[in-house]
Amino acid sequence: MAARHLSPGFRRIFGRELRQIAARPALAFMLVPMPLIIFLVLAAVFAPGLPRNLPIAVVDLDGSALSRQVVRMVDAAADVNVTERVPSLSEAREALVARRVYAILLIPSDMESNLQLGQSPEIVIFSNTQFLTAGGIAARSIGTSVLTFSAGVSVQALQARGIGPDRALDLVTPIPVQQSPLFNPSLDYIQFLLSSIMPMVLQIFICAGAVLSFSREHHSPNGMTRLLRLSGTPGRAIMGKLLPYTVLGTLVLLLGDVLLFGFFGASFRGDVGVFFLNGVMFILACQALGALIALTAKETTRALSIMALIVAPAFGFAGVSFPRFGMSAFSQAWGAAIPLTPYLELRTDQTLRGAPLEYSVPTMLWLLAQLVVFASLLWIMTRRAAQMPITDARVKATP
Repeated sequence: MAARHLSPGFRRIFGRELRQIAARPALAFMLVPMPLIIFLVLAAVFAPGLPRNLPIAVVDLDGSALSRQVVRMVDAAADVNVTERVPSLSEAREALVARRVYAILLIPSDMESNLQLGQSPEIVIFSNTQFLTAGGIAARSIGTSVLTFSAGVSVQALQARGIGPDRALDLVTPIPVQQSPLFNPSLDYIQFLLSSIMPMVLQIFICAGAVLSFSREHHSPNGMTRLLRLSGTPGRAIMGKLLPYTVLGTLVLLLGDVLLFGFFGASFRGDVGVFFLNGVMFILACQALGALIALTAKETTRALSIMALIVAPAFGFAGVSFPRFGMSAFSQAWGAAIPLTPYLELRTDQTLRGAPLEYSVPTMLWLLAQLVVFASLLWIMTRRAAQMPITDARVKATP
Protein backbone atom coordinates (compact mmCIF):
# COMPACT_ATOMS: atom_id res chain seq x y z
CA MET A 1 0.00 0.00 0.00
CA ALA A 2 2.91 2.35 0.73
CA ALA A 3 4.24 1.81 -2.77
CA ARG A 4 0.93 3.04 -4.24
CA HIS A 5 1.53 6.49 -2.74
CA LEU A 6 4.89 6.81 -4.49
CA SER A 7 5.10 8.65 -7.78
CA PRO A 8 4.66 6.36 -10.82
CA GLY A 9 7.76 7.93 -12.35
CA PHE A 10 9.83 7.13 -9.28
CA ARG A 11 8.53 3.55 -9.19
CA ARG A 12 9.37 3.04 -12.85
CA ILE A 13 12.96 4.27 -12.44
CA PHE A 14 13.43 2.37 -9.17
CA GLY A 15 12.19 -0.92 -10.65
CA ARG A 16 14.18 -0.36 -13.80
CA GLU A 17 17.38 0.16 -11.80
CA LEU A 18 16.75 -3.00 -9.77
CA ARG A 19 16.41 -4.96 -13.01
CA GLN A 20 19.63 -3.41 -14.30
CA ILE A 21 21.48 -4.56 -11.16
CA ALA A 22 19.98 -8.04 -11.34
CA ALA A 23 20.94 -8.36 -15.01
CA ARG A 24 24.59 -7.56 -14.22
CA PRO A 25 26.04 -10.12 -11.77
CA ALA A 26 29.40 -8.34 -11.74
CA LEU A 27 27.75 -5.10 -10.64
CA ALA A 28 25.71 -6.88 -7.97
CA PHE A 29 28.87 -8.59 -6.72
CA MET A 30 30.66 -5.23 -6.55
CA LEU A 31 27.91 -3.62 -4.50
CA VAL A 32 27.62 -6.09 -1.60
CA PRO A 33 29.82 -9.22 -1.58
CA MET A 34 33.06 -7.55 -2.65
CA PRO A 35 33.08 -4.80 0.05
CA LEU A 36 32.20 -7.39 2.69
CA ILE A 37 35.00 -9.69 1.51
CA ILE A 38 37.46 -6.81 1.70
CA PHE A 39 36.16 -5.95 5.18
CA LEU A 40 36.73 -9.53 6.31
CA VAL A 41 40.25 -9.58 4.84
CA LEU A 42 41.10 -6.29 6.56
CA ALA A 43 39.57 -7.58 9.79
CA ALA A 44 41.74 -10.69 9.58
CA VAL A 45 44.82 -8.49 9.11
CA PHE A 46 44.03 -6.28 12.10
CA ALA A 47 42.51 -9.02 14.27
CA PRO A 48 45.47 -9.09 16.73
CA GLY A 49 44.81 -5.42 17.47
CA LEU A 50 48.46 -4.71 18.26
CA PRO A 51 51.72 -5.76 16.60
CA ARG A 52 53.44 -8.27 18.88
CA ASN A 53 56.83 -10.00 18.98
CA LEU A 54 58.51 -7.71 16.49
CA PRO A 55 61.97 -9.20 15.75
CA ILE A 56 65.00 -7.27 17.03
CA ALA A 57 68.74 -7.93 17.18
CA VAL A 58 71.02 -7.55 20.21
CA VAL A 59 74.72 -6.69 20.15
CA ASP A 60 76.01 -7.40 23.65
CA LEU A 61 79.61 -6.18 23.75
CA ASP A 62 79.77 -6.47 27.55
CA GLY A 63 78.67 -10.06 28.18
CA SER A 64 78.21 -9.40 31.89
CA ALA A 65 75.42 -10.45 34.22
CA LEU A 66 73.90 -6.96 34.06
CA SER A 67 73.93 -6.89 30.26
CA ARG A 68 72.24 -10.28 30.15
CA GLN A 69 69.62 -8.90 32.55
CA VAL A 70 68.97 -6.01 30.16
CA VAL A 71 68.49 -8.44 27.29
CA ARG A 72 66.10 -10.57 29.36
CA MET A 73 64.02 -7.53 30.31
CA VAL A 74 63.81 -6.41 26.68
CA ASP A 75 62.94 -9.90 25.49
CA ALA A 76 60.21 -10.16 28.13
CA ALA A 77 58.35 -7.20 26.64
CA ALA A 78 55.29 -8.23 24.66
CA ASP A 79 55.98 -5.95 21.70
CA VAL A 80 59.43 -7.25 20.73
CA ASN A 81 61.24 -10.55 20.49
CA VAL A 82 65.02 -10.98 20.48
CA THR A 83 65.53 -13.15 17.43
CA GLU A 84 69.20 -12.50 16.71
CA ARG A 85 72.21 -12.14 19.00
CA VAL A 86 75.17 -11.04 16.92
CA PRO A 87 78.73 -10.19 17.97
CA SER A 88 79.13 -6.98 15.97
CA LEU A 89 77.16 -3.96 14.91
CA SER A 90 77.93 -4.61 11.25
CA GLU A 91 76.17 -7.97 11.36
CA ALA A 92 73.20 -6.40 13.13
CA ARG A 93 73.07 -3.74 10.45
CA GLU A 94 72.93 -6.44 7.78
CA ALA A 95 69.95 -7.99 9.56
CA LEU A 96 68.27 -4.58 9.72
CA VAL A 97 68.86 -3.87 6.03
CA ALA A 98 67.64 -7.36 5.13
CA ARG A 99 64.45 -6.61 7.12
CA ARG A 100 64.96 -9.59 9.42
CA VAL A 101 64.73 -7.20 12.38
CA TYR A 102 63.15 -3.81 13.01
CA ALA A 103 65.53 -2.52 15.67
CA ILE A 104 68.97 -3.11 17.22
CA LEU A 105 69.93 -2.95 20.88
CA LEU A 106 73.64 -2.15 21.36
CA ILE A 107 75.09 -2.72 24.84
CA PRO A 108 78.56 -1.15 25.16
CA SER A 109 81.58 -2.96 26.47
CA ASP A 110 82.51 -2.53 30.15
CA MET A 111 78.94 -1.49 31.01
CA GLU A 112 78.92 -3.35 34.32
CA SER A 113 82.35 -2.09 35.38
CA ASN A 114 81.46 1.48 34.46
CA LEU A 115 78.29 1.26 36.51
CA GLN A 116 80.30 0.00 39.49
CA LEU A 117 82.64 2.98 39.11
CA GLY A 118 79.67 5.34 39.19
CA GLN A 119 79.88 6.23 35.53
CA SER A 120 76.98 6.32 33.05
CA PRO A 121 77.44 3.93 30.12
CA GLU A 122 75.36 4.60 27.04
CA ILE A 123 73.02 1.95 25.65
CA VAL A 124 72.15 2.65 22.01
CA ILE A 125 68.94 1.74 20.15
CA PHE A 126 68.80 1.73 16.35
CA SER A 127 65.35 1.48 14.75
CA ASN A 128 64.17 1.21 11.16
CA THR A 129 61.90 4.24 10.78
CA GLN A 130 61.34 3.44 7.13
CA PHE A 131 58.66 1.18 8.62
CA LEU A 132 57.37 3.94 10.85
CA THR A 133 54.89 1.90 12.85
CA ALA A 134 56.96 -1.23 13.39
CA GLY A 135 60.19 0.67 13.99
CA GLY A 136 58.51 3.09 16.38
CA ILE A 137 56.86 0.34 18.40
CA ALA A 138 60.11 -1.63 18.65
CA ALA A 139 62.14 1.43 19.69
CA ARG A 140 59.53 2.48 22.25
CA SER A 141 59.36 -0.98 23.78
CA ILE A 142 63.15 -1.35 24.00
CA GLY A 143 63.50 2.14 25.43
CA THR A 144 60.90 1.46 28.11
CA SER A 145 62.67 -1.72 29.19
CA VAL A 146 66.07 -0.01 29.28
CA LEU A 147 64.70 2.91 31.30
CA THR A 148 63.14 0.47 33.76
CA PHE A 149 66.49 -1.30 34.11
CA SER A 150 68.29 2.03 34.53
CA ALA A 151 65.89 3.13 37.25
CA GLY A 152 66.37 -0.16 39.08
CA VAL A 153 70.17 0.19 38.95
CA SER A 154 69.96 3.76 40.25
CA VAL A 155 67.74 2.71 43.15
CA GLN A 156 70.12 -0.11 44.08
CA ALA A 157 73.09 2.27 43.97
CA LEU A 158 71.35 4.72 46.27
CA GLN A 159 70.35 1.95 48.66
CA ALA A 160 73.97 0.81 48.78
CA ARG A 161 74.81 4.27 50.13
CA GLY A 162 72.39 3.78 52.99
CA ILE A 163 69.38 5.59 51.52
CA GLY A 164 65.97 4.01 52.13
CA PRO A 165 63.90 2.51 49.27
CA ASP A 166 61.22 5.21 49.30
CA ARG A 167 63.75 8.02 49.40
CA ALA A 168 65.77 6.33 46.66
CA LEU A 169 62.69 6.19 44.40
CA ASP A 170 62.04 9.88 45.06
CA LEU A 171 65.61 10.75 44.10
CA VAL A 172 65.44 8.71 40.90
CA THR A 173 62.15 10.32 39.85
CA PRO A 174 62.06 13.74 41.52
CA ILE A 175 59.12 14.84 39.36
CA PRO A 176 56.83 11.87 38.73
CA VAL A 177 54.92 12.04 35.44
CA GLN A 178 51.56 10.36 35.07
CA GLN A 179 50.54 9.58 31.50
CA SER A 180 46.86 8.97 30.81
CA PRO A 181 46.22 7.96 27.18
CA LEU A 182 42.69 8.93 26.18
CA PHE A 183 40.12 7.24 23.93
CA ASN A 184 42.43 4.43 22.72
CA PRO A 185 44.63 3.64 25.73
CA SER A 186 45.62 0.18 24.49
CA LEU A 187 46.84 1.64 21.13
CA ASP A 188 44.57 -0.88 19.43
CA TYR A 189 44.88 -0.73 15.65
CA ILE A 190 41.31 -1.97 15.26
CA GLN A 191 40.16 1.29 16.85
CA PHE A 192 42.75 3.35 14.99
CA LEU A 193 42.98 1.98 11.45
CA LEU A 194 40.32 -0.65 10.79
CA SER A 195 37.49 1.64 11.87
CA SER A 196 38.69 4.22 9.33
CA ILE A 197 39.78 1.99 6.46
CA MET A 198 36.42 0.23 6.19
CA PRO A 199 34.46 3.42 5.32
CA MET A 200 37.26 4.46 2.98
CA VAL A 201 36.91 1.21 1.03
CA LEU A 202 33.12 1.51 1.02
CA GLN A 203 33.35 5.07 -0.32
CA ILE A 204 35.12 3.80 -3.44
CA PHE A 205 32.42 1.20 -4.17
CA ILE A 206 29.56 3.65 -3.47
CA CYS A 207 30.98 6.26 -5.86
CA ALA A 208 31.75 3.59 -8.47
CA GLY A 209 28.19 2.28 -8.32
CA ALA A 210 26.76 5.77 -8.88
CA VAL A 211 29.22 6.40 -11.72
CA LEU A 212 28.22 3.21 -13.50
CA SER A 213 24.51 3.85 -12.98
CA PHE A 214 24.49 7.34 -14.46
CA SER A 215 27.13 6.63 -17.11
CA ARG A 216 24.84 3.92 -18.46
CA GLU A 217 22.20 6.58 -19.16
CA HIS A 218 24.51 9.43 -20.06
CA HIS A 219 26.49 7.48 -22.64
CA SER A 220 23.63 5.56 -24.25
CA PRO A 221 21.61 6.94 -27.18
CA ASN A 222 18.89 9.23 -25.91
CA GLY A 223 19.48 7.81 -22.42
CA MET A 224 19.03 10.91 -20.27
CA THR A 225 16.05 12.11 -22.29
CA ARG A 226 14.37 8.72 -21.92
CA LEU A 227 15.20 8.71 -18.21
CA LEU A 228 13.53 12.06 -17.66
CA ARG A 229 10.51 11.01 -19.74
CA LEU A 230 10.03 7.90 -17.60
CA SER A 231 10.49 9.71 -14.30
CA GLY A 232 8.79 13.01 -15.04
CA THR A 233 11.26 15.18 -13.08
CA PRO A 234 15.04 15.21 -12.52
CA GLY A 235 14.49 14.68 -8.78
CA ARG A 236 12.52 11.47 -9.29
CA ALA A 237 15.08 10.23 -11.79
CA ILE A 238 17.96 10.81 -9.38
CA MET A 239 16.20 9.28 -6.38
CA GLY A 240 14.87 6.31 -8.35
CA LYS A 241 18.29 5.47 -9.75
CA LEU A 242 20.26 5.96 -6.53
CA LEU A 243 17.86 4.47 -3.96
CA PRO A 244 18.81 0.81 -4.66
CA TYR A 245 22.47 1.70 -4.21
CA THR A 246 21.64 3.68 -1.06
CA VAL A 247 19.90 0.67 0.49
CA LEU A 248 22.72 -1.69 -0.44
CA GLY A 249 25.42 0.72 0.75
CA THR A 250 23.65 1.24 4.07
CA LEU A 251 23.34 -2.53 4.50
CA VAL A 252 27.05 -3.06 3.86
CA LEU A 253 28.00 -0.25 6.25
CA LEU A 254 25.75 -1.69 8.95
CA LEU A 255 27.20 -5.17 8.51
CA GLY A 256 30.71 -3.75 8.71
CA ASP A 257 29.87 -1.87 11.91
CA VAL A 258 28.28 -4.98 13.42
CA LEU A 259 31.54 -6.80 12.72
CA LEU A 260 33.58 -3.95 14.17
CA PHE A 261 31.57 -3.15 17.29
CA GLY A 262 30.09 -6.59 17.89
CA PHE A 263 32.75 -9.15 17.05
CA PHE A 264 35.85 -7.05 17.71
CA GLY A 265 34.35 -5.08 20.59
CA ALA A 266 35.37 -1.64 19.35
CA SER A 267 34.32 1.25 21.57
CA PHE A 268 31.03 3.02 20.91
CA ARG A 269 30.28 5.94 23.24
CA GLY A 270 28.00 8.10 21.14
CA ASP A 271 24.40 8.41 20.03
CA VAL A 272 23.09 5.63 17.76
CA GLY A 273 20.71 7.95 15.92
CA VAL A 274 23.38 10.54 15.16
CA PHE A 275 25.79 7.79 14.13
CA PHE A 276 23.25 6.26 11.72
CA LEU A 277 22.26 9.65 10.28
CA ASN A 278 25.92 10.44 9.71
CA GLY A 279 26.34 7.18 7.80
CA VAL A 280 23.31 7.82 5.58
CA MET A 281 24.47 11.35 4.74
CA PHE A 282 27.92 9.97 3.94
CA ILE A 283 26.45 7.42 1.52
CA LEU A 284 24.19 10.00 -0.16
CA ALA A 285 27.05 12.50 -0.55
CA CYS A 286 29.29 9.82 -2.09
CA GLN A 287 26.52 8.83 -4.49
CA ALA A 288 25.85 12.41 -5.54
CA LEU A 289 29.57 12.95 -6.10
CA GLY A 290 29.88 9.79 -8.19
CA ALA A 291 26.81 10.59 -10.30
CA LEU A 292 28.04 14.15 -10.83
CA ILE A 293 31.38 12.83 -12.09
CA ALA A 294 29.56 10.48 -14.48
CA LEU A 295 27.61 13.36 -16.03
CA THR A 296 30.69 15.52 -16.52
CA ALA A 297 32.89 12.86 -18.17
CA LYS A 298 32.62 11.92 -21.81
CA GLU A 299 33.22 8.20 -21.28
CA THR A 300 32.50 5.68 -18.55
CA THR A 301 36.17 4.72 -18.32
CA ARG A 302 37.17 8.34 -17.94
CA ALA A 303 34.49 8.88 -15.30
CA LEU A 304 35.78 5.93 -13.27
CA SER A 305 39.33 7.24 -13.62
CA ILE A 306 38.34 10.70 -12.39
CA MET A 307 36.39 9.14 -9.54
CA ALA A 308 39.39 7.04 -8.52
CA LEU A 309 41.68 10.07 -8.69
CA ILE A 310 39.41 12.02 -6.34
CA VAL A 311 38.35 9.45 -3.74
CA ALA A 312 41.09 6.79 -3.79
CA PRO A 313 43.61 8.97 -1.88
CA ALA A 314 40.88 10.25 0.46
CA PHE A 315 42.31 8.38 3.45
CA GLY A 316 45.54 10.34 3.21
CA PHE A 317 43.68 13.67 3.25
CA ALA A 318 41.20 12.71 5.99
CA GLY A 319 43.63 13.38 8.85
CA VAL A 320 43.65 9.89 10.35
CA SER A 321 47.28 8.91 9.78
CA PHE A 322 48.62 12.47 9.35
CA PRO A 323 47.00 15.50 11.08
CA ARG A 324 45.16 17.80 8.71
CA PHE A 325 46.42 20.99 10.39
CA GLY A 326 49.95 19.95 9.38
CA MET A 327 49.03 19.57 5.70
CA SER A 328 49.42 22.11 2.95
CA ALA A 329 46.52 24.35 1.94
CA PHE A 330 45.94 22.23 -1.17
CA SER A 331 45.74 19.02 0.89
CA GLN A 332 43.38 20.61 3.39
CA ALA A 333 41.13 21.85 0.57
CA TRP A 334 41.12 18.40 -1.06
CA GLY A 335 40.22 16.74 2.21
CA ALA A 336 37.49 19.29 2.92
CA ALA A 337 35.79 18.50 -0.41
CA ILE A 338 35.68 14.72 0.13
CA PRO A 339 32.76 13.24 2.15
CA LEU A 340 35.07 10.80 3.93
CA THR A 341 36.78 13.56 5.94
CA PRO A 342 33.77 14.90 7.89
CA TYR A 343 32.32 11.38 8.14
CA LEU A 344 35.43 9.97 9.81
CA GLU A 345 35.70 13.00 12.08
CA LEU A 346 32.15 12.59 13.34
CA ARG A 347 32.52 8.81 13.44
CA THR A 348 35.51 9.17 15.74
CA ASP A 349 33.60 11.64 17.92
CA GLN A 350 30.69 9.22 18.28
CA THR A 351 32.70 6.03 18.77
CA LEU A 352 35.94 6.74 20.64
CA ARG A 353 35.61 10.19 22.14
CA GLY A 354 31.94 10.11 23.04
CA ALA A 355 31.71 13.83 22.25
CA PRO A 356 28.47 15.67 23.11
CA LEU A 357 26.12 16.40 20.24
CA GLU A 358 26.94 20.11 20.17
CA TYR A 359 30.55 19.28 19.28
CA SER A 360 29.41 17.08 16.40
CA VAL A 361 26.91 19.53 14.90
CA PRO A 362 29.51 21.56 12.92
CA THR A 363 30.88 18.37 11.38
CA MET A 364 27.37 17.19 10.49
CA LEU A 365 26.66 20.56 8.87
CA TRP A 366 29.90 20.23 6.94
CA LEU A 367 28.83 16.85 5.57
CA LEU A 368 25.30 18.14 4.92
CA ALA A 369 26.71 21.10 2.97
CA GLN A 370 28.66 18.70 0.76
CA LEU A 371 25.51 16.67 0.17
CA VAL A 372 23.49 19.78 -0.74
CA VAL A 373 26.15 21.09 -3.12
CA PHE A 374 26.70 17.77 -4.88
CA ALA A 375 22.96 17.03 -5.09
CA SER A 376 22.16 20.50 -6.45
CA LEU A 377 24.83 20.24 -9.13
CA LEU A 378 23.63 16.74 -9.98
CA TRP A 379 20.04 17.99 -10.37
CA ILE A 380 21.20 20.77 -12.69
CA MET A 381 23.38 18.44 -14.75
CA THR A 382 20.61 15.83 -15.02
CA ARG A 383 18.11 18.39 -16.24
CA ARG A 384 20.60 19.88 -18.68
CA ALA A 385 21.63 16.47 -20.05
CA ALA A 386 17.99 15.49 -20.57
CA GLN A 387 17.34 18.66 -22.57
CA MET A 388 20.13 18.03 -25.06
CA PRO A 389 18.94 17.82 -28.69
CA ILE A 390 18.44 14.31 -30.04
CA THR A 391 20.95 13.33 -32.70
CA ASP A 392 20.19 11.19 -35.73
CA ALA A 393 21.99 8.23 -34.18
CA ARG A 394 19.79 8.46 -31.15
CA VAL A 395 16.63 8.68 -33.25
CA LYS A 396 17.57 5.53 -35.14
CA ALA A 397 18.31 3.69 -31.93
CA THR A 398 14.89 4.56 -30.52
CA PRO A 399 12.11 2.13 -31.57
